[in-house]
Amino acid sequence: MGYPVKIATCCHCGSKAALRLDKRQHVLACASCGAPLRDFKALPMPAEARPAVSHQPQVRRFAEKPKAVAYKKNKARKKKKRIGWLKDVAEDVFDFVEDIFD
Repeated sequence: MGYPVKIATCCHCGSKAALRLDKRQHVLACASCGAPLRDFKALPMPAEARPAVSHQPQVRRFAEKPKAVAYKKNKARKKKKRIGWLKDVAEDVFDFVEDIFD
């Protein structure tokens, strides 16, 4: 953590300067006129960014199920309509009866 930075106002000329106190150098005199500095005000420290608090329950996330590959069914051929054997017999009987009457 660094040292605090303060704004210092000169008591003689009224100029303002940023005063950074550190291990090597700290001066309590004005850089322009040499008068003592007074009226120290601390610069506001940047606030730590906190994550927003949500009061809603967290949404459960489930792994997506892999979608099954669609099975493409081959189109069925049209089947030729078969004439039943009973219909064939009935047709023969009808022809026989018709021949008798002729």
